[in-house]
Amino acid sequence: MKKIVSVFILTALFAMTLCICSSAGEEDSREPSTEGNTVTVEDLVGREVVQDHVPQRVAAMGGPTYEMMFMLGAKDRVVMVKSGHTTNYPLALLTNPDLADYIGVAANPSSAVNIEDYLKNDIDLVLYYDNEPELKKFENAGIPAAVLTLHTGNFDTLEEVKNQTLDEYIPYATKTVRILAELLQDEEVMAEYKDWEAYCTEKLRMIYERTSGLSDEERRTVYWANTWGENVLASYTLKYLYYEIWLAGGTLIGPEGMSGNFPEVTKEQLFAWDPEIILVDNHGGYPKLVIQDLYNNPDWSALQAVQNEEIYGIPSGVFFLDKGSTTSLMVLWLATVLHPDLFSDVNMVEEIQYYYREFYEYELTEEQAQHVLDGWFEKAG
Repeated sequence: MKKIVSVFILTALFAMTLCICSSAGEEDSREPSTEGNTVTVEDLVGREVVQDHVPQRVAAMGGPTYEMMFMLGAKDRVVMVKSGHTTNYPLALLTNPDLADYIGVAANPSSAVNIEDYLKNDIDLVLYYDNEPELKKFENAGIPAAVLTLHTGNFDTLEEVKNQTLDEYIPYATKTVRILAELLQDEEVMAEYKDWEAYCTEKLRMIYERTSGLSDEERRTVYWANTWGENVLASYTLKYLYYEIWLAGGTLIGPEGMSGNFPEVTKEQLFAWDPEIILVDNHGGYPKLVIQDLYNNPDWSALQAVQNEEIYGIPSGVFFLDKGSTTSLMVLWLATVLHPDLFSDVNMVEEIQYYYREFYEYELTEEQAQHVLDGWFEKAG
């Protein structure tokens, strides 16, 4: 539902400086720069993306970039998406049936780009991974490419993550969508971003007010599992989601100081941690199999999360709830899981319905909203 805002205010919003706090706590006031007919926007990894016209044919390849385009009201500009994104998300197809007709191209952080796929489809903006050799191909072809993907956070160490303030975290949490709104160069898109940013800020501050005073003993221990395939021992490096779990009222336990995007811990280490809560994400596409194995395989029966039936799949709708524009919604859901007494006034079915109505312009039924909370995802093939 687009908001009626005056042209004057919209123009001011698009031109204003958006202050983003850096990992060192210093103010980062970078904004799109203009020179002649060109606009330059800095992406998540500090690359300058130079555009000489408003992009109309976008390849949304990296992670949840299609979902963010959709939320900003710019789905009609998407021409290409990562293969699987046209088939794996039933609710994405329900909310936008045209998604099935988008061009699907294989893409992942380490795959090679076939630049002809982008040239023959007249792509004028690519949303891609942080892979310098492949990004160079777009540069040589004259196609602007922006990095808006995972593992491009502000912090180098876990201590920096732990020591950040809420006022530092909120700009970081909304930064990716803000950059995308700037790249799209549209007043209505920027207005939609500001409405979404206000929603995220309101929810995150509400959560912080209720959980920030919890003692270490009151914070439940959480292990994040299954970031690829069917392996419960695969996780993220500890700093990646530490603050989100802390904000929701938990303490994240997991690998620290390990290399790779999805480090694997040992079975002995998982039992030593013995987490109270195990979260199983959808990244590998097999969360239900992992959860079934945890409950049915006697090898895991001694874990307290198994004994107390405290294993939860991450919700999924247009995209996985822990990525893209819905990270704040994921934190709210997790807070209701970790501390239902503190969030007894929050009805997540109604919250999901509101989010879809407000930002995807789609009326979900209660049954559909519950399906999102249950993880609405079907891996093709």
